[in-house]
Amino acid sequence: MRDYRRFACNILVILVISGCIPQHISPPVDDHTEVPSMQPLADLGINKQPAPVFGSDEEYSGSPLDEVGKRGLFETHGPESNQFALLKNGDESFAVRAQLLEQAKKSIRIQALIFAGDESGLYLAEILKRKKAEGLDVRIIVDAAANLSLQTQWMYFDLKQHGIEVQGYESLYLEWLNEVPIPFLSPAKDPEAPNSRYHEKMWIVDGETESRVAVVGGLNIANEYFRVDPSEPSDYWRDQDIVVKGNIVSDMVTAFERNYQHFVDIKESRGVLDTDHYWQATQDFLDTVGKLNITYVKDSDLKERVLQMAQVKPDLRFMNARGRFFQNRPRLRESFIQQAYMKLFENAQREIIICNAYFIPSAEFINAVRDAVSRGVHVIILTNSPETNDLPELTMVGRNYYKYILAINKEDAARTSGGNVQIWEWYGWRYDEERQTEGTIHAKYAVFDRRYSLVGSYNLDPRSEQLNSETAVVFESKELSTSLAKIFYENDLAFSRKVSSQAAAEFNEPTDALYKLRKDFGSLFEPML
Repeated sequence: MRDYRRFACNILVILVISGCIPQHISPPVDDHTEVPSMQPLADLGINKQPAPVFGSDEEYSGSPLDEVGKRGLFETHGPESNQFALLKNGDESFAVRAQLLEQAKKSIRIQALIFAGDESGLYLAEILKRKKAEGLDVRIIVDAAANLSLQTQWMYFDLKQHGIEVQGYESLYLEWLNEVPIPFLSPAKDPEAPNSRYHEKMWIVDGETESRVAVVGGLNIANEYFRVDPSEPSDYWRDQDIVVKGNIVSDMVTAFERNYQHFVDIKESRGVLDTDHYWQATQDFLDTVGKLNITYVKDSDLKERVLQMAQVKPDLRFMNARGRFFQNRPRLRESFIQQAYMKLFENAQREIIICNAYFIPSAEFINAVRDAVSRGVHVIILTNSPETNDLPELTMVGRNYYKYILAINKEDAARTSGGNVQIWEWYGWRYDEERQTEGTIHAKYAVFDRRYSLVGSYNLDPRSEQLNSETAVVFESKELSTSLAKIFYENDLAFSRKVSSQAAAEFNEPTDALYKLRKDFGSLFEPML
């Protein structure tokens, strides 16, 4: 299942339109020679003090809800108490995740939008069941609306019958009992709550111990994220995770626990419709007759590849770094990740790299780009093309803003300062290859002056800003940030094409009638994208 991008009929109607037209990769041929090499970045004049993103709580605006305020904001942790390592792509992330599970001694906490019952997900589920049998505390949170595959539902059932709680799942597709208000029985405090999804990604092992470690970033749990099948480009995605050790992991534990309690509270508020009552009855029955033996459909080649991938030992280079973990819960009217982004923009003096899978920029973001360029900053933005976006209409809507972003280069302040902005689109087709080899770029990361990096689940679109709960980590490390910038220049741009001002103008006034129809239709739902 692809990354969840709509709720209910919105996604259905758009996908019906999208499904009528096959997506063919046809990148422009005249831009591929412009892939820039990574140039040295001068340190001269760059502020050596930590960026305001690591400032005190007073520098952030909390939730206007009195009972929430700034309680959701976590503190900054100094470089002596944290270690970070980059994972180059989803295959490395899979190996590290599997090996961390095997090494777990006390607890495992997993949250993801998607945890699919495919070859990779089933492999991990077997480890989880084994660890639970060894006495570990194993808990999972998934998004109810993003995991509707029957095989995935059976995998969740199997996990639960082995004692592993999966919040966001109920047997027989009864998740809707926890999602939809029912008059007189479970009236909704917030009618918009069903459109507020749980997009966070946290993989936490032994979080309450001194050996605590976590994997965070953009990856869900499914074959396409872990790059299991290189023979099928559309299911071979590019994504970005990091591994984290140290005190900052304790904040991730806190975020997971309050998310978990949120799901418990929802069910308890349902009264007679509390689905835990019905599951307990099911569990009592299973304890009497025995667990169900569940079989799955697996591809033998992919199953074998997953086994091989799990044995790979990535070369993790951990480095101490100052860091801060952020959680965004729009249902509680928090905006900490947006604020972190803006503080990093305002602090940048030389270069800003943005790689973001789903890009529909806000007015605040465009103004931040304008201010940075006027200071002489080089800003480069990479996002999906319609051909690689798993929801093409989102890119079509986002393209409406390219014209205005690239027009910043013509403003007097830009010409005087020497700053500029570029937009690139990912095609999954290396400039020096003859065909497409990769699908969606699902990564969400940013690098500022090759000193600060932000990695997480947060997209630069209205859904992440206003609807989805999200997480992100900001760390300060010249070495790690330079390495992430190197991945951007040497890998990610190599699979992408630069957007010209002429092309940006044409995106606003397309001549293709069907493209225009899809773009205009997508624009109707822009606040939900």
